[in-house]
Amino acid sequence: MATGVDVQYPEVIDISWRHNLRFDPRLGDEDNDEHADEAPGSDRRHSDFSRHVRIETPARSTPAPSDRTDSRSSRRLAPLRRLAAALVRNFPMDLQWIPANWAWLKFKPVIRSSILGFVSVMFMVIAPVQRVLGQATFLILIAAFVDPPIDSFVAVLEREIIFAAFVTLGWAWSCLGIFLANLARSYKNPSATFAEALTGQYIEAAPTVIMAIFVFFGVAFFLYIKVKRGPGPYAYPSVFGAVCVDISFVTAVLVPFPYYSIGQVIVLPLVLHSAICIFLSATVFPTTITSQYSGALSRLFDPLEAALIEHRAILGLSPSGPEFSAAVTKIYGLVAKSEAGLAPAAGALRLVKHDIIWGRFSPSDVGALQWFARRLVTRAHGLGVFFTLIDPTRERFPVTPVSRTPVDSRTLTPSASHPVTPLPSRPPSPNRIRTLSRSATPPGPSSPPADHEHSRGRMRHRTNWKHTPSASAIRRTISQHLHFRLRKAEEDDQHQRLHFSLLHLAHTLALPHPHTASPENAVGVFESQRYLALEATRLTYPDSPENMEHFVALLGQSCDDLLGVCTDTLKGLKVWVGGIRRGSFAGRATTARIREERLAEMTEMKRKLSLAFEMFKKDFRHCVLDPYRCAFDPEHVGSPDMIVEPPPHRYLFHCYVYQYHLMQFCMVLLEWVDEVIRMEDINKASRLWMPTIPLRKLFDWGNDDAAAHLERDDDEDPDTIPGMDTDFQADLGEATRRNPDALPPQNAFEVIMSWVHQFIVALGGGNVLFAMKAGLLTVILCIPNFLKHTAEFAYSERFIWGIFMGQLTLMRFRGDTTFALVARLMSTFVGGVIGMLLWYISAGRGEGNSYGFAATLGVCFPFFFYMRIYWPVPPVTNLIFFVTIALVLGFSWQNTHFPGIFHFYGFALAWRRFVLVVAGITAAFIFSLLPPSTTLRHYQRAMLSTTVSEMGAIYCSIVSFANTHGRLEPDKREIIQALLAIRMKLKRSVVLKTNIVYEFSLRGKWPAHRYQRILELQMQVAFHLSHLMSVVEHLDPAWSRAFLRRTRFLDADFQGDVLAVVSMISTALRTGNPLPQITPCPLLDRFMVHTHGLNIIRQEEDDDYGLPRTMTIDTLENEQYLTFAVGVTTAFGIILRLDKLMVATKELVGEQYHIHGVGVPDTRAFERPPKDA
Repeated sequence: MATGVDVQYPEVIDISWRHNLRFDPRLGDEDNDEHADEAPGSDRRHSDFSRHVRIETPARSTPAPSDRTDSRSSRRLAPLRRLAAALVRNFPMDLQWIPANWAWLKFKPVIRSSILGFVSVMFMVIAPVQRVLGQATFLILIAAFVDPPIDSFVAVLEREIIFAAFVTLGWAWSCLGIFLANLARSYKNPSATFAEALTGQYIEAAPTVIMAIFVFFGVAFFLYIKVKRGPGPYAYPSVFGAVCVDISFVTAVLVPFPYYSIGQVIVLPLVLHSAICIFLSATVFPTTITSQYSGALSRLFDPLEAALIEHRAILGLSPSGPEFSAAVTKIYGLVAKSEAGLAPAAGALRLVKHDIIWGRFSPSDVGALQWFARRLVTRAHGLGVFFTLIDPTRERFPVTPVSRTPVDSRTLTPSASHPVTPLPSRPPSPNRIRTLSRSATPPGPSSPPADHEHSRGRMRHRTNWKHTPSASAIRRTISQHLHFRLRKAEEDDQHQRLHFSLLHLAHTLALPHPHTASPENAVGVFESQRYLALEATRLTYPDSPENMEHFVALLGQSCDDLLGVCTDTLKGLKVWVGGIRRGSFAGRATTARIREERLAEMTEMKRKLSLAFEMFKKDFRHCVLDPYRCAFDPEHVGSPDMIVEPPPHRYLFHCYVYQYHLMQFCMVLLEWVDEVIRMEDINKASRLWMPTIPLRKLFDWGNDDAAAHLERDDDEDPDTIPGMDTDFQADLGEATRRNPDALPPQNAFEVIMSWVHQFIVALGGGNVLFAMKAGLLTVILCIPNFLKHTAEFAYSERFIWGIFMGQLTLMRFRGDTTFALVARLMSTFVGGVIGMLLWYISAGRGEGNSYGFAATLGVCFPFFFYMRIYWPVPPVTNLIFFVTIALVLGFSWQNTHFPGIFHFYGFALAWRRFVLVVAGITAAFIFSLLPPSTTLRHYQRAMLSTTVSEMGAIYCSIVSFANTHGRLEPDKREIIQALLAIRMKLKRSVVLKTNIVYEFSLRGKWPAHRYQRILELQMQVAFHLSHLMSVVEHLDPAWSRAFLRRTRFLDADFQGDVLAVVSMISTALRTGNPLPQITPCPLLDRFMVHTHGLNIIRQEEDDDYGLPRTMTIDTLENEQYLTFAVGVTTAFGIILRLDKLMVATKELVGEQYHIHGVGVPDTRAFERPPKDA
């Protein structure tokens, strides 16, 4: 028999007064444990406790003959299985995306794009058309892969208008630069041939400098738009606008006259491409943005429906069972999946108001359904909060691992002969009369469980060693001490010794230990030891497993029916939303029949949901009160078959959290069904719906809808949060930022200079600096084309490809640039090989013909565009791969049939393309290392600093809303909008940090897990603030005041500590400076300073706000009390996560300002002097 400790905690620390007492160092872990040496007559309720120490006994048995045969066969097949598994595991591509998108609906954009590609090829191979389009006809084929018409008509129309406008703007800018450069030219010869100009003999210094300046500002402008707007309708138009500027000036610098028509060669094929895209999107399987939006919205119902089904199942399980934790994890995943489904819907929502459709429902009404979906997802997350409050899925406070160095072992474990003797306290007070507060003495996380002074007195009380338990009990782990049901006579003494054991362990963590070497010191020891004391004295209860299992069963009984009806309602809404465009072109009779059927279905659905909701509020939700009726219900008080003392209030508050969010979920469903009934009632016939936005906002794409604005990807500024604009007044005056270097302007001149300063500071922003850096890189790469001696070689060898790749590879962050280098290198190589193979397949060894070229590409286009649209690789890899294929094919065709100066094709073209791409991306990589250089690592810290600071402001706004409820209310819509904006900001940062691995550093690895922990905690705080806003919105003024009093949210001292913690975290993240070792954390200790239990108002309070001081069963059944309890629990969750966020930040930035001996127990043995001394 071999025993071993969990591998996650390889070392056991002796924290007792005896050497043979071993504790598991997983502090605060309240998983159920089994007593290894339990007496035969002990309580059977503890037989389900799991062990911390696993005993592994290898089983040995003699196999049967048949088993031997099977074993030999298995051994023979094992190498083949391993080989197959290795092939599947190491296959370079995941092909699951192919069958996942194998549906007719997914084939429609592929067919449309394939037609575009084939038409583009036709324009290339037909000689008259090619002569009209000019020397850059191949651009139409490249544009087909860069900008395929895969979206709805309105989205394609928007993108192609911007596309044509940007390339035309680039041409106009080039014409202006060429005009001014021609004015500075000393020699002008309109009759000079291009062959003569190619030698570089007409290049002059002054015109070249002017053109270089125009290249700088033109490229900087377009790349600023690209990085500012991010992925979307402006991305590819910005790229082609910059390409137009590059080609125009690189060519115009050679000729001794104003060569304005060079831009036409670029613009004409691209504008023709835009026209074809618009035509195809309107004629080949046309789709509306409304149908695209409704389809995306209906798909998020599936995970929500599955989550509700899992909720019904999990409430029937035992929390101590292994299936419970797995079911909780599954629910979290389903809710996260439904939340991820909001992004595609929000992306389509941006253009819904621009849609032109024929149907019964207005695009604006359909777009308004987005807010119902967001609220549903938030409430579904609220249902999951319940599982973070109960064992075994309750969130623990982390115990920071420490570095250890050799020290004297005497500092680690006190000798058994010299036990630690704490100071004696004053005599204990007489036992109180059993009141409501006494019944709630062992508290839950929702409220302070014990009297503060009493707990302090117990800390100082001298240990009575005559009541030391038996040797077998001494060997129990610390978790067994937390959960073992003690006899009443030993309970107080046991808690005293356990409390000191925990404090001593915290002190031990702060000391260096042998056998381990680590370059980092321990952080968060001060917070950890305080939380260990809270776990030992306030957050534990001996009957926790049994009580929790009982309350989960009661909660399941109360919520099962309503969960079932909500699931059916979700199914009905999913069908309605998914079919919102069906029957739009049906006849009047058919339309009327469909409308009546839908109205009947929705009305019946509303009736069932309303009935179930009313039954739940009036009757079913009271099931969780059954254990408390023995103390508060007159019909049950004194009943001999009932227990005398009710359970702690924590269990009731936890159940109320679940019930509250379920009721809110049901209310959102009712509102959604009401909206559907309203839409069905007022829209009786189909009609033509035109855009409903003002004409002046027709081309204001992206800023007209708040929800769509949140989903934008232009998130390169860590100091701002898109979609957030809150400004609230307070009793103490508006809290505003001041300039530490200058007083406010006193006259007109200072005002003007202040504006000038703000403009100059704005030029120093990250996006502007990146654009200027990219413009400078482009000018440097253009130097070979601008010099007389190298211009001919640079132009004839197409150095312009290197210029393109250099300016487009350069990104704002170094990690993105490095990733772009790797991705473009690999994609160019593979794409060049495939393009070269296709060229030789279509042309053989000759120059090919139009039939073979068009037939080859016509066969390949459906497969190419299927990959282009659905291939799940990074966008830059996908794009450059197909652009390289199109460029090799297009240039090869043009150079063989319309030869010019650059006459290479096939292999000769492919390798030159690859070399120039390598040169361009290498230049961009080197240039990215030069200042100003920005890293994703710094962005992550600055972004997390901004979000935590803004959450502090929102926290203050919510408290202000609760305090002024009914009088001077802040705009709750702005608060909700701000919280949503913060969550979207945090989610976008997850995508942005993907390329941090490419920011190599010789100093050490980037602590990704620490940043991830901070991000997760901030996301949890943001969701809890949303729940808190919902709670205070539903509280009456008197209950709201009582809630603020109980949570100390109106206590200036406590709020000062909370806001100081928020400010310290934000400043430490932004600057990277270490935090003080001793901070106001843990805030939870002061949050729980008073004991309330089930009471609304403490007996010592003077003002009760008209609320009952004496608890009755009617008060417990009051819906306002339920909301009040949920608010207290939610406030607890916020404070707890702020404490965790402080420790997580300390793990990242470290600590400073150490004071030896502060906050740790004094373990020195000494004799207290006599009282008279």
